[in-house]
Amino acid sequence: MELISTTLSTIKQHRIQFSISWAIYLVALFILTSLDMLKLVLKQVASSNQIQLFTSKETEQLQKYFFDRLSISAVGCFILLLIFFGVRIHQQKKRTVPTKQFIYSTGLECFLSILIASICLILFFTVFEPVYESILQFFYRQGLSQLKELPNFVLSNGTSGIAYSLHSPLSSELSSTTLLDLFLGSLVKAIFYISLCLCLSTIIFCLLDSLKKSRNVH
Repeated sequence: MELISTTLSTIKQHRIQFSISWAIYLVALFILTSLDMLKLVLKQVASSNQIQLFTSKETEQLQKYFFDRLSISAVGCFILLLIFFGVRIHQQKKRTVPTKQFIYSTGLECFLSILIASICLILFFTVFEPVYESILQFFYRQGLSQLKELPNFVLSNGTSGIAYSLHSPLSSELSSTTLLDLFLGSLVKAIFYISLCLCLSTIIFCLLDSLKKSRNVH
């Protein structure tokens, strides 16, 4: 209860800082979720029975493009989280709260920020799905720009003569229900990853605090 009380008190005293914190987590969740969604969308499109939009080599190239950016974003999130913890611990030197308790309090505050950011992202997707889809389309076209000599349309298999656009598979191949499933699955993975980074950051700074105290004793 003391930890919760300390955390709520800190949030109340630094509302602007807390608002900036969950806004940053919102951006991080959005980036990680969207990039993972695009990987899953490509997998869905590649396995479609209606039309083969990409060759296996093109699919691998696109998957690698989004995976590389997902990996860079994931590492960047972890580094930013460590920096955030470091800055907060440095600010704590002027406080009377024990360092370890402040570390746990900061971790709990970050977890609350993640929850708020997750709810906001879900609401954004639910209310403004067309906007979210257009953003995904933009990222998707950035990936397509890496492929050379790619046609704008591909004719369907058989003799129907239907042409499928390579630039808009989200709207032509996937329903809203499928997109929602992909979104929620990607969001859960993003939340798990950031929460894991949060736990690792808390453990790292607790260990550093213990090492510092043991050195001072000696």
